[in-house]
Amino acid sequence: MPNRIATFVTGALTALLLSVSTVQAQTADDLFASQTLQRLDLWVNSADWEKLRVNFQVNTYYPADVTWSGQTVRNVGIRSRGRGSRSSNKPGLRVDFDHYATGQTFLGLKSFVLDNLTQDPSGIHETVATGFYARLGIPVSREIHTRLYVNNEYAGLYAIVEAVDKDLLARVFGSIDGNVQNDGYLYEFKYQDDWRFANLGSGLEPYKLRFEPKTHETKSDEDLYRPIESLVRLVNDTPADRLKETIGGLLDIPAVIRYLAAQAFLAETDGFVGGYGVNNLYLYRLEDQNRHTFIVWDADNTFWGPEFSLDLAWAGNVLADKLMAVPEYRALYLAEVARAVELAEADGWLDTEIIRHAQRIDQAMKEDPMKPFSQATYEGSLGVMLGFARSRITFVKCELTNGILALSCRTQ
Repeated sequence: MPNRIATFVTGALTALLLSVSTVQAQTADDLFASQTLQRLDLWVNSADWEKLRVNFQVNTYYPADVTWSGQTVRNVGIRSRGRGSRSSNKPGLRVDFDHYATGQTFLGLKSFVLDNLTQDPSGIHETVATGFYARLGIPVSREIHTRLYVNNEYAGLYAIVEAVDKDLLARVFGSIDGNVQNDGYLYEFKYQDDWRFANLGSGLEPYKLRFEPKTHETKSDEDLYRPIESLVRLVNDTPADRLKETIGGLLDIPAVIRYLAAQAFLAETDGFVGGYGVNNLYLYRLEDQNRHTFIVWDADNTFWGPEFSLDLAWAGNVLADKLMAVPEYRALYLAEVARAVELAEADGWLDTEIIRHAQRIDQAMKEDPMKPFSQATYEGSLGVMLGFARSRITFVKCELTNGILALSCRTQ
């Protein structure tokens, strides 16, 4: 009998250790690849949570614990975040795992964003769009929906968004001869005004306002901003037919055109070619190079409508206009749009993805006590999304065949 007891205890302990090992082995890949709706818990002093909500326009950090899938990380920093999405009722949050504990990570992440989804009543614009950008090979954060609970009370449907940092750069740009390509110059674009890539003069201050460094922050202004100023100035001063030889070493032109084509296909109105100027992107100057490229950020304003033209001239963006004036680059743009159509249509990917996301969040959105729109608005917006893929593919194919702005492509 004692041997049987000992065997049972040993077996139980082994099972427990294996269970703990399995939990500890979970990574960010497990988080973002999950096919089920996540649950994330924040444990915050109730007085601190109230202060954060009252002072939601301020970036003050407060301590909290975070629990996901049986794992808890303690003493993290949380703060309110966003521009137009800032909310006292349903605050968007930045979660920094190393704010109070130097070097602390969670699932290998130093931080992530909790997007409050207040600017998209469908709740799925951004998660579907970022998945499609990734499918196209465009640098972008990973995202996953979650039910957020604060002190065990349901606080609403959110999206967990991977931070754009050195870890993302390493994942996206990989290694060259064993050297991880994540030590370039990374900038978050900060919207100031309706700027469409016009020359801002030789001074660096306008660029300091618009491009916030996220790496090499202690470098001189000349090191940080002169390459950006040079790029913008040369784009403005160079005739279109000389663009390749002049800025080809400063800008990854094929990557940027792929990015523009993807945003056009997804009917994005608030990206690099936006209705109110350049917005919602990170700029990255590649490691040991002078070449820049774009990283997608904040895709809430995609899916504007299925008959959103592929014509980029509507925005008056200097860089986009110059690129589209070069026959080689216009042809590449149209080829990248065609590739987007192909990948959206293959196996019904885009249609299936929209349905999958809609089904996953539906109950959580309906139960969200903090969403700033009515149930009818949510259902109407979701209905538009469910019809988007097929209508968009049909329209884009028509413009590719009959010419951009062809009246025959319009249903009205």
